[in-house]
Formats: sequence, structure tokens, C-alpha cells
Amino acid sequence: MPGLPDPAHLDALADRIAGHAAATRASAVRLGTAVAATAWRGAAATAFGIEAELTISGLGAAALRLDDAADALRRHARRISVLFSDVARLGVDELGLLDDALFHPGQLLPDAGRLLDDGVGVVGDGVRVVGDGVRVVGDGVGVVGDALGLIGLG
Repeated sequence: MPGLPDPAHLDALADRIAGHAAATRASAVRLGTAVAATAWRGAAATAFGIEAELTISGLGAAALRLDDAADALRRHARRISVLFSDVARLGVDELGLLDDALFHPGQLLPDAGRLLDDGVGVVGDGVRVVGDGVRVVGDGVGVVGDALGLIGLG
């Protein structure tokens, strides 16, 4: 279906984002371990420790947002899969209408009504999928902005 991404591609992208979340958590752990291992004492060390803790906390929050983005992409991929299934079912229903028109004219009107109901459902699902996609992109932009701010580029 043109315009909608492949659910497998979205799942792969979600896996990459989840990998970045894991790497971000690992960076927070490494930083915490390095700070804890220092023997530096005094006011400057205390100030540095406070800044390091803020950075570690920010890394943890960024990792959680990345996890949320990956989960949202996976949910979006499932919704697109359902939409694709609905569209395929509509195609089968259309063949059924052709069969009714040729061989069972009495069934044509009831089947056409069901097909119309299914079509309305597919359109509704499509609108929800597009809305979800917009939210996923917005969340992704927010995560990137947070990450850039965390490393001092935002």
C-alpha cells in the first residue's frame, strides 16, 4: 500500500532505537562507575559530582524516552499490519460481490452493505494509523532534541 511504511521496516527501526536506549543506559553506568572511582575531594569535586549525577539522570531519562519511542513504533507497525489485513479482506469481499452479481444476485445488496461497513472501518483504521505515525514522529523529534540538549548541542 503506497504511503504506509513496511511494518517489518518499522520493527527494525524500533530495534535500532531500543539498541540506542541500551547504549545510553550503558553510558550512564560507565559514567557513574568512573565518577565513583575518583579519589578527588573538595568543593570542585562536589560540584563535578553533582553535574555528573545530573548527566547520569538525564541519560536515564533519555533511555526511557528512547524505549517509549521504540514501543510506539512497534505498536504503529502492528496497526499498519492490521490495516493491510483489512485491505486484503476487502479485496476478497469485492470478489465475493462479483460472485454474487453473477451467481447469487439476491445476496448482492446485503454483501454490498457489509463491504461498505468494512470499508468505513478500514478508513477509520487508516486515519488512526496516520495519527499514530504523526505522534511517533513527534516523539522521535523530542527524543533527538533531548539527546542534543544532554550533550550540549541543543
